[in-house]
Order: sequence, then structure tokens, then C-alpha cells
Amino acid sequence: MYYNTDMRDFKILLCLGFVVLTCCNACFSAQIVYPKTSSVTINSPTTFFIGNESPKNELTINGEKVKLHSSGGFYHVVNLTEGNNTFTIDNKVSPPVTYTVTRPKVSDKTEDIKYKEYELPAVYLTKSNNVPLRNAPDDRGESRLQNIQVNTPFNVIGEYGNFYKVKLAQDDYAWIGKNNLVKQPSEFDNSPAKILSFTFEEDAAKKTYTIKLDKKVPFILSEKRSFELIDNKYQPYANGLDLTIFNLKNFPDNKYELGINTKFKLFGYKAGYNNGNELIIEIKKVPDISTKKSLKGLRITLDPGHGGSEYGAIGCLGDKEKDINLAIALKTKEVLEKAGANVYITRTSDIDLGLYERVLFSQANNTDIFISIHGNALPDSQAATYRSGTGVYYFYPQSNHLARIMQETLVKELGTKDDKVRQESFAVIRNTESIAILLEVGYMISPDDNAKLVTPEFQQKTANSILHALERYANEIKQE
Repeated sequence: MYYNTDMRDFKILLCLGFVVLTCCNACFSAQIVYPKTSSVTINSPTTFFIGNESPKNELTINGEKVKLHSSGGFYHVVNLTEGNNTFTIDNKVSPPVTYTVTRPKVSDKTEDIKYKEYELPAVYLTKSNNVPLRNAPDDRGESRLQNIQVNTPFNVIGEYGNFYKVKLAQDDYAWIGKNNLVKQPSEFDNSPAKILSFTFEEDAAKKTYTIKLDKKVPFILSEKRSFELIDNKYQPYANGLDLTIFNLKNFPDNKYELGINTKFKLFGYKAGYNNGNELIIEIKKVPDISTKKSLKGLRITLDPGHGGSEYGAIGCLGDKEKDINLAIALKTKEVLEKAGANVYITRTSDIDLGLYERVLFSQANNTDIFISIHGNALPDSQAATYRSGTGVYYFYPQSNHLARIMQETLVKELGTKDDKVRQESFAVIRNTESIAILLEVGYMISPDDNAKLVTPEFQQKTANSILHALERYANEIKQE
């Protein structure tokens, strides 16, 4: 059916449509960003509903009032029983929405894994580079002793689950994942090696130790952990390295141990075999930083976490962590370059980028300092802790000094809660070649933090605070 209307009638209809649309916008139902779908399985005694609602509305979940931030963001914790848990979300102005969260029943069965000792040792070679040598048969980052290069031989003496037990020396043992090793024929010669020569060189940038052997053998290079009292707490730092080379002849217990002392705190190091059987250890010196408040002379890599198909955490307001990380990193790059630093950035756009690609990028640019920028979240099991604020993570003791200064500066200048400095085995900061830290600027799932993180003003303030922390750090290491 066709209606002949003049322009006045059309304007009336348009106005009525606008009124209807405005009313609908005022009574929209809550946007739930977590759980991600209305039917999910979560193996935890607790979880949370994260999202946003018009602050003018009253939101309830199963009749319990949800606290709304002035931005509309909310974080609401619920308990889960085994089986199906139904939650009704109601803002009193639009039809209620139902979510079903299934918590699996706890199984009484436990896998009976036993250690199997071999009658005779077998020789295996590492399949690739960066194979983790571990102090226990598990995948925790904290169990890593050393990353091993390809074609390094090991004497395997037993197995437990997915791991082989290897004998390094007379009374030294470790573990390697089964998928990282390949068995060699019985005639493969893995008898103890011999040190042929030992040389040392030093220049303005580094110290270099070169140990030539007649064959490749395992080694472990670790930081000497020392502690200093700061603000009534003992903080770890590294004042040198301990090198142990295994499966050697003519040494007690078939191993050679070398303590490498430094007059300065460590500022990056690396170790590995060249194309032959020369084991090379390089220890970087503290770079020459010219003036008191300048970063000239420092090479800094900024790493905006996530990107592309990897969103990271989703904020209460529906924004993606990857975008906030990039915005902060780009602003930080600008202020650091104005302070004289040479700045490299792992991504400048929304692209997919692997964890080890980020580390390799930093190493390729001979970085002095690596900073990965993130927004935080919590696992379901920690939902009831309601954490918020800024935290800094490091893995190796050489990076603790910068981590502590960065945390103090950001908390003070941003006015965020102190979510502490922590040691964690994150892939991007398991990089010994530079000082490496990871910043969790704020919690994406915290309504208060999220409301700040999305603003350009707070992002710029974060960039300025990172600059101030680096200036303080550079000044302190110059005085050592």
C-alpha cells in the first residue's frame, strides 16, 4: 500500500522515530563482556559478570543489586555450585536475560604416574633451539634452568609423565620434555668432553668469555642472587653469574664451575655455542648515559601486548586491551624519543605478533631495556579478590631494580592502587639479553581502572610516568 505524504507529515514521522529511538537507547539491556556467551563452562567455585549498564537503571543478577560505576561499568562476583548455574540479569526496563554457567563435577580419579628408571642410559639430542632444561618434571616457568640449543646431547636415565630425566654430571640431574628430544643410535658417543682453551676479552660495551671444547655439552648460566635492604624489605638483585659446564673429563664430579663477578649490577647477558663447539658468554656493561635527566644512550624496546586476533582482556565498557596497550605505547615512544632514547616498538598497528617474535625483535635491536605494556584481568578462581591498580612483573633478578622504580613511580603519579611488584615467568620477560619488565597499568575488569584506561589523558599520563621512572633508573645506575 502506498501513502502520499507531504514534507510536513514526513518531518512528524521522523521526529516520532527519533523519540522512539531515544527511549530505546535509555532502556538498553546490560552489555555483558564476561562470560563471553550466555552458555559457558567454568571450572571454578566463583566467577564474575563484567560489563556495563546505563547508570540510570537498576541492575540485578538473580535479584541481587549490582553496583554500577559512574561510567556504567560493573564487576559482580557470583558463586558456582557443581552442575548448571542459572543467572537472570534484569535492568527492570527491558526483558531479562538468562545465562547458564556449568561447573564440572570434581572427579575422584587421579592419574597414577610413576617414575620409570631405565636399565641403561640412552643418548638423546635436542630437536631445536630454546629447549627448556628444568629442575622438576613440570611446565612451570619457575622450573626453567637454562634454554638449550639444538643438537645438544643428553644422557637420559628415566622418565616421568611427559618428561625425561637426564644426568648432567656425577650428582646433577634435570628434566626435559619428551617432545623436545630425539633418541640417538646406541653407538652415539656421548663420553665426557674436554676443554681445549679459555679466553677473555673486554671492550667498552661488554665482557666476553670464550671456552672452546672438543664437543658440545650442556651448561647452565644463572644469576647470583644477592639482597639489599630497601624500605625495610630485602630486594633481590644480581651481582654476577655462575657458570656450570657438565659432562667434562678431568674435573671433579665431571663438571666445571666458574663464578663471574661484576663491579656493577647486571645489565643483560647471553650465552651459547657458535657454529662450532665454542661456548661464548657475553656480559653487557651499563650503557654510557650522558646527562642527568636525559635517556640519550639507552636503547629501549616498547611492546604493546596482544594485537590482531588476540584481543587480550575486554574492559567493562567493551574496549579491547590490545587497543589501549598500543595507544599507551605510541605515546610513550614519543616522550622517550624526546628525552634522547633510541626507541623500538614491536608493533605500531593492530597485527598478530607471537611472544617470541617480540623477544627476537628486542634482541635484534640490541635493546638495553624491554618494556611490555598490558592491562590486567583475573582468573575466575580469584574473582572475589576484587583487585585493581598497577603492577609490575620481572623474571630475572637483574630486572628487579627497574621493576621496583617503575612501580613506585606509576602508583604515585597515576594515583592507582599498589598491586605490587611480582616475579613471574612470562615469556616476553624471560629474556636475559636486556633488562625486561612487564607493566600491568590497570585492571581492564575493574570499573574504576577501566574508566581511566580508555581516556587519552590517562594514557598520556602513563607515558609520562614511564619516562620519569626511566630517568630515575638511569640516574641511579650511573651512580653505582
